[in-house]
Amino acid sequence: MEGSHQNPPVPTSAIHISFNTDDFKSQTPNLDDLVVISVHMGELTIKKVLLDLGSSANVLFYSTLKKVQVSDKALQPLGGELAGFSGERVPLSGYVWLRTTLGEPPNSKTLDIQFLVVNCVSLYNIILGRPSLNSFGVIVSTIYLCVKFSLQYNTVAKVHADHKEARQCYNVSLKKITWEGILRVYSVYNLESIPSLNEMDPRDNNNHPFLTDDLEKVQLGEKNQYTNIGSAFSAETKQHLEGILKANANLFAWTPVDMPGIDPNFICHKLAVNPNARPIRQKKHNLGTERRIAAAAEIQKLLDACFIREIRFFSWLANVVMVRKSSEKWRMCVDFTDLNKACPKDSYQLPNIDRLVDDTFGYQVLSFMDSYSG
Repeated sequence: MEGSHQNPPVPTSAIHISFNTDDFKSQTPNLDDLVVISVHMGELTIKKVLLDLGSSANVLFYSTLKKVQVSDKALQPLGGELAGFSGERVPLSGYVWLRTTLGEPPNSKTLDIQFLVVNCVSLYNIILGRPSLNSFGVIVSTIYLCVKFSLQYNTVAKVHADHKEARQCYNVSLKKITWEGILRVYSVYNLESIPSLNEMDPRDNNNHPFLTDDLEKVQLGEKNQYTNIGSAFSAETKQHLEGILKANANLFAWTPVDMPGIDPNFICHKLAVNPNARPIRQKKHNLGTERRIAAAAEIQKLLDACFIREIRFFSWLANVVMVRKSSEKWRMCVDFTDLNKACPKDSYQLPNIDRLVDDTFGYQVLSFMDSYSG
């Protein structure tokens, strides 16, 4: 009902966090100082990190970005401004995801935090707002200048605020501060279609690059053998691109048979399965007539291309899952849920494809080559 108020549900496994006088470590009590702490980014310790419960964004200043040795290419383009308490507005230079550690090992927690980057003078290196504070699940006590958050095994980690740094920042704030030049990261998007922060979240797997102009088909062979190019190119550029595509039409793979397998002696992929894991054989799933026919056709294609082979003795067994594509055709997937649980998590995953695309900024032509059609 509109206007009603309900308390948020409390998790059944919630940990009780409280503060007392033992949590206050300042030598000069009864000062209403801000909560300023230190965080870790890789092997670096970043001091003068302000915890601001009134900020709706995590702010990283460009000077700090250079100190942690992050390249400007890592900045993702983002338009807009940050509005201050008194109405001043600072243009955004972009945003970046950085792995941030709160606390000291073993009582620490590490998360990937999204920071909005601005190039202006600041008393602090970083401002952690509500998004990161909620992600870490921290409880901030401005009375005891202390931060606590829960860890695994029902333990609570504690981070004390740096009273000296907070007092130093306050003293400096009483002096005059001059503004420096603002760094701009120009976007590949049209000015009318600059995406919002939510639209540009790189962790969202459904957020694929979008097109800003129409496409034109370029026939490379038979009826269904074609690719697309942007219609915004000039006639001369279109003719040049079509010539390149048609001259290299033999490089396109239209069926699995067009992609011969790689010699295992050259490169081979091996699953790092935990030897102590118990092999799981999933129960057979009934696909239905239409899905079964589509699966049989896809399997035959893989057999013809020598991508797979039949085995009689197996320790792991996973079902296939048929998913309808936007083209009304079927995509065959495999339910590797049980097998994934038995494999250790990869700490060095492949970089996000969208970030690799952003690194190509500055080139005149960018080819997606139907990367998302699958």
